[in-house]
Amino acid sequence: MGRMDGKVAAITGGGGGIGGATVRRFLDEGAKVAFCDWDEEKGRAFEAELATPDAWFHKADVSDAAAAGGFVEAAAARFGRLDVLVNNAGIRHRLTVTEASEADWDRMLGVNLKSFAFCSKAAIGLMAAQGGGVIVNIASIRSLLAGPRTVMYDTTKAAIQGLTRSTARDHAAEGIRVMAVGPGPIWTDHHKGRARELGQSDAEYRESFGADTMLNRPAEPVEVANVVLFLASDEASYMTGTCVYVDGGQTAI
Repeated sequence: MGRMDGKVAAITGGGGGIGGATVRRFLDEGAKVAFCDWDEEKGRAFEAELATPDAWFHKADVSDAAAAGGFVEAAAARFGRLDVLVNNAGIRHRLTVTEASEADWDRMLGVNLKSFAFCSKAAIGLMAAQGGGVIVNIASIRSLLAGPRTVMYDTTKAAIQGLTRSTARDHAAEGIRVMAVGPGPIWTDHHKGRARELGQSDAEYRESFGADTMLNRPAEPVEVANVVLFLASDEASYMTGTCVYVDGGQTAI
């Protein structure tokens, strides 16, 4: 039996990277999974690749409150209930505080923070009515550590910590656990793009990426997905309001 047998999960930003790996792991463990992405082409292609009626793609820009709530409600309608929400959608712009415009801030806050609140609002209503559930928010080591030219990203990831703790406290009595995961350097398509920006090959960039960790390497997305799966499972039944860092020891150095 799988650890998620009979459970339904909704995952934002599920078209690839950490989100896509989390979709796969939940399916592996018996869950039915609804996932959304703003990129319909990517989402539909991933849905076709998964080739199972237990995985369902829904196009949504979750920075919009109506779209975020609509995705969560559609997930529950599709599969009959909602047990887990994984808030994973995220973007990153390399700008300093003096370079970022109001529009830049609005977009970053919308995707990286407000969408977490919007989706959680919809999910909590559904979960409370059925006796409980789990929300896992994807934060970052940038909740604690400053990156170069990532002030907006770092700010939103730090705010996710507060959102996680406060939501956990407000809704514990309804049987809802809320936690965060703080990934360190993760090897995704985003970082392959970053390698091209720097004029490096994937192998060259990967060799240096993660060099600041104790393990001296980046993680694969599935290594984060495994932790998300654990937190969402009954094995983590006494955990809430906390953040688990999946960072090769980087925040401990």
